Amino acid sequence: MIALYKMNDLYEDQIKKFFTDLGYQTASFYSINSILDQIMNPMVILTPVIFRQELEGVSFPIIPISISAGDIVKSINELIESKEQQGYTYIASNEEITSLKKEYTEYLENEKIQISFLLDKQSSTINPNHMNLGPIWMKGLISVPWNKHVHFIKPAFTSIIPLLQAACSLVSLTEEIIKERFQVEAIVNSTHDGVVAVDKIGNIILANKHAKTILGFEENPKGRNITEFIPQSDMIRVLETGKIERDDIALVGGRQIVINRSPVIVKGKIVGAVSNFKEITDIQKVELLLRKKLHQNGLEAKYRLSDIVGETQVIMETKELARKFAETESTVLITGESGTGKELFAQGIHSASHRSLGPFVAVNCAAFPENLLESEMFGYEKGTFTGALKDGKPGLFELAHGGTLFLDEIGELPLRIQALLLRVLQEKTIRRVGGERIIPVDVRIITATNRNLEEEVEEKQFRSDLYYRLNVLALELPPLRGRLTDIPKLVDSFLDEFNEKRKNKIKAVEKELISLFQMHDWPGNIRELRNTIERMVVLEEGNSLRLHGAKFLLEKLRRRKILGDVPNQPSIKNKEKELILTTLEKFAYNKKLAAESLGIDRSTLWRKMKEYNL
Repeated sequence: MIALYKMNDLYEDQIKKFFTDLGYQTASFYSINSILDQIMNPMVILTPVIFRQELEGVSFPIIPISISAGDIVKSINELIESKEQQGYTYIASNEEITSLKKEYTEYLENEKIQISFLLDKQSSTINPNHMNLGPIWMKGLISVPWNKHVHFIKPAFTSIIPLLQAACSLVSLTEEIIKERFQVEAIVNSTHDGVVAVDKIGNIILANKHAKTILGFEENPKGRNITEFIPQSDMIRVLETGKIERDDIALVGGRQIVINRSPVIVKGKIVGAVSNFKEITDIQKVELLLRKKLHQNGLEAKYRLSDIVGETQVIMETKELARKFAETESTVLITGESGTGKELFAQGIHSASHRSLGPFVAVNCAAFPENLLESEMFGYEKGTFTGALKDGKPGLFELAHGGTLFLDEIGELPLRIQALLLRVLQEKTIRRVGGERIIPVDVRIITATNRNLEEEVEEKQFRSDLYYRLNVLALELPPLRGRLTDIPKLVDSFLDEFNEKRKNKIKAVEKELISLFQMHDWPGNIRELRNTIERMVVLEEGNSLRLHGAKFLLEKLRRRKILGDVPNQPSIKNKEKELILTTLEKFAYNKKLAAESLGIDRSTLWRKMKEYNL
């Protein structure tokens, strides 16, 4: 569209017809607000030069119409022919006078017409003997004393035709520019960061929706200086230094935000600056959401080494060794009996390493048949086998890229898969099942087993070259029977976990029950202890765990002959005495535990002890 702004008597109808005949849409506007209402429609604006300043904030091309020296000379000659006086004063705006003086001097270098140029604001100082001249658009704007009239000059239509042709040539270009501008604005508004751009003196030229919300802009800030909203804005410093500033934390409008600032440099000169920023709370929300998604997909380590409960020397030394291992990139082989917390340590090593922000992927090598395990670990291409996903599937190595892959029960890995794993460790690349493409992977390997891999190597059940690749750093976890003094803290930790799901909280544990726990050898290790506590919590109706709730454990101890073999004695009484004595010693003379183990009342035990002088 071609917009005619405040054209009034300046060939408005003729110009409209000119454009209409050429197929261009034309509209007339008489106020800046009417132009702004059409801001979404690409346009080229045609207006008298005096009104260009009013349109300064409009981003469309503006073609100014002005009076030429030829127009002035023509009007003066007409006045001379009508025997008007020979002195003339041309009154116009500052912009018109500045460009016209030079043009008029060159045009009339051989002419002898006397003419003075005067700004419209100085019209009160004109020569009273002169004829006053002015452009047609100054009609009603010039005040001349002594009742002198002003002869208003209208440019010849032929002189403005080149301007009309220029407007036509700019229409399609303007449409493309506006389209690109709106695309840029849409992109900037679509980002979740606040974005503000300023020109070389700090005036805002762009502010997206998020910026307006974060900075509390109540109106359109475009054209206003950034310091009006942020008095000590660091954008001014960037304009001065031309240096990029990253990850600055500032308090703006009561909001704590993280800010990046960059200068805009064109042909070696700083022409502006742009800042993007985000509230710290938004970053925390995104991080929390990401962690939840990773957790749901099993790609996040939930535990740290500090979460591992225990203060015995053996567990503290194990945790310290794991912490040192976390500082390296070498493979780690975690060994220990079933239930000692091998995956817990693997997660702890990952969380303490520089890969902690990357994924943690765990797989139990004993849980899959050989063919399925290969496709799970290395992925597969589309159409590889019946039932495969149509787009293929990335394997665990790809999912763990940049993080850690934990291979539990590594001793169960088939020999063929062992060879493939060895190749990955050597080449740092994988190839999907059914594919030819080589995919580089950056993954740290942590493995675990409760088998004796050295024996497996000797029996040709495990590759020796792979074993030595995996066993660079060895971490052996102690069994629970080697750290019995940690049992009270472990019990408290499990109770905290189970109490979260229980209305009636368990608040106390009988000392005799803890003593019983510490007398058990726990072949199932921490897993067995946890399961025992869970069973007791489920069955307990009160708010404390007592010895009577552990009868199933006493029965288990009895079946395992935890009390030891009782030697044959010549008499029943001697056998009974020896059994009671052995039981008392086993339970550190805890009479309640001993009575429970023997299946008698404490009063009966007291009587027997008195009878046998124990």
